[in-house]
Amino acid sequence: MSTRHSFLSTTGLIRPPSAASFIDDAAAAPHRHARPGGTKPGRRTHKPTTPVPSAGPSSGSSPSRASRTKAGIVPLGPAFVVGIAVLLSLLFILAISCAFIADEDERPMFAALLDDAAANTPGIVLVGDDVDVDIDEPALTIRWSIVGCGPDFVLPGSEGAHGSAGCGLPAMPLSIFVDGANEPTTTYNPAFFPFLNSSGGRNDIQNMFQFDDDHVLDVHQARKYPFDTYLLTSTIRAVSLTNNQSLPIQRLSTIALTSSFAIRSTDTASYTQSADGSRAASRDLTLVVSRPAEARMYALLLFGVSWMLAHATMALVAFSWRVEGAERIFKHLAATLIVILLIPQLRNAMPDAPDLDGECPFVEYAIGFFPQMLVCAISALTLLAMMVKRELQALEESVVPEETRKEAPASLSTGLLRMRRGGSSVDINHMRNFSRTLSGFGRPAGL
Repeated sequence: MSTRHSFLSTTGLIRPPSAASFIDDAAAAPHRHARPGGTKPGRRTHKPTTPVPSAGPSSGSSPSRASRTKAGIVPLGPAFVVGIAVLLSLLFILAISCAFIADEDERPMFAALLDDAAANTPGIVLVGDDVDVDIDEPALTIRWSIVGCGPDFVLPGSEGAHGSAGCGLPAMPLSIFVDGANEPTTTYNPAFFPFLNSSGGRNDIQNMFQFDDDHVLDVHQARKYPFDTYLLTSTIRAVSLTNNQSLPIQRLSTIALTSSFAIRSTDTASYTQSADGSRAASRDLTLVVSRPAEARMYALLLFGVSWMLAHATMALVAFSWRVEGAERIFKHLAATLIVILLIPQLRNAMPDAPDLDGECPFVEYAIGFFPQMLVCAISALTLLAMMVKRELQALEESVVPEETRKEAPASLSTGLLRMRRGGSSVDINHMRNFSRTLSGFGRPAGL
């Protein structure tokens, strides 16, 4: 049997029905059967379909691994992320620790100064190896080292002091006078240095050519911590014990940086004149002691963090104003008390900060520590008052006044309860029918 096609179907304007189209229509429009006992079709119920695993190379993979894959990429697991974080932390610590390795090629601090003195101005040089600044006293202590520079001033066998080949221990005995003192601050005698039995060389006893010099600081700008600056001026004179003649001191220099202070030193040649008109050579020293930039930045950061914590306590008070219940206010109060304990610790962490019992009125006290503690204390008291108020309000709401209380109805007896429960379900229609029947017996038949 042949199938005839019309003109429209052959031209493509009308598609002839096919088996595939019937299958698609059947799949697209499922049958909807009528409900039991009715003619309207019921709603279609969607049943969850379970995915059919495809047969292929991926069928052997575990479903848990496939579920972890996102767009074909397996995300990193928590263990891997933690391991990478620990590795980066160790690398950071290792890189930072390299800063403690000393540079072997770096020359000592005073080597260039001593080389210049030995070449151009031979004589006695005093080098300040250490400077100790105590702003609570306030005082400054300098540990001087007596050095001779030049062939005529160096003790044979002691060359190489502070990395300079032309400088060493002085060859002549000396007395050092500081700030015009009548008695020498220290005396130096090269004959007292012992010789080593093994090599025959002199042993440099540190305390025999070094001495400490104490000074009082000028504290006019001490109140501006961490921008405080201290000034010191001093004069030193060297006298030879051989002929009691003054020896010129060619240089006075100190270290430029300590753990908490930056020191800038300048020295100038001077002389003293006695009553008979004779002059004695001396050397004046001026020290300007201030905070290094790193210490100032660190102190300012702690100062700012302390104020931010104080402002946070004020914010907690504002948040607690509209909070219902004392539990959340208690949490805010606990946080405020922690801030009160934390601010003094931040204050103590400031580099070489002045003590709180200092006599000098520091600016940091007026605009920092004391106002911060006052703000936190007021915030804590306010939160405590608010918490007490919320507790009292909760107690008032929980207590019911006596006049508004209603007496509870008396409990019914067991028999009444059974009668009520039984009577609620009794049908009295048969009682009405029985009364009508009785009334019909008493009437005449014609009525």
